[in-house]
Amino acid sequence: MKTIYASALLTGTLIGLLFTGFLFFSWNQGIDFMVSFHKYYALLPLVFLSVLGAAYLIEQKQNWTIDWKLIIRFAFLSYIIFEIFYAMANYLLFDIVDPSAYLRMVDTLNQEDVQRLKEANAPEEKIKELIKMGEYAKQPITWIQRLVAIGQNLIIDFIKSVLIGFIIKQVKR
Repeated sequence: MKTIYASALLTGTLIGLLFTGFLFFSWNQGIDFMVSFHKYYALLPLVFLSVLGAAYLIEQKQNWTIDWKLIIRFAFLSYIIFEIFYAMANYLLFDIVDPSAYLRMVDTLNQEDVQRLKEANAPEEKIKELIKMGEYAKQPITWIQRLVAIGQNLIIDFIKSVLIGFIIKQVKR
């Protein structure tokens, strides 16, 4: 059991460090690269697949004897550690290192969305509404919003953890 929790700490830390490294690397490459990184990060389930793969390896190493509830705990603890790294990396980059990066990223995303709507011949009201939403997104993020976002992510992470436990349980059969 101790080894499961140690493995979860290691898994969450490695995934968190990878995210932090990619975030700062993308920021160093320029705003367009950083926007692309965030788009792909949001689209691809890399963290889920990493935690699933680690759970699979742990279960396989233990000869498929671990209870699926323990796998859920492993996955959720991995996600909690990852979320801590995620929050710290974003705070460090967007609030301390380069506070203007968030605004530039929002502007770039908004411009891309406006361009996409114009190319699709969207109505002018829709384009104006999108621009208005982009301006709203430029407001500073409060600590309450950050805590709510972390809470929402942890709820989703728990659901993903249960899914990982279910997948491992099915593979075990």
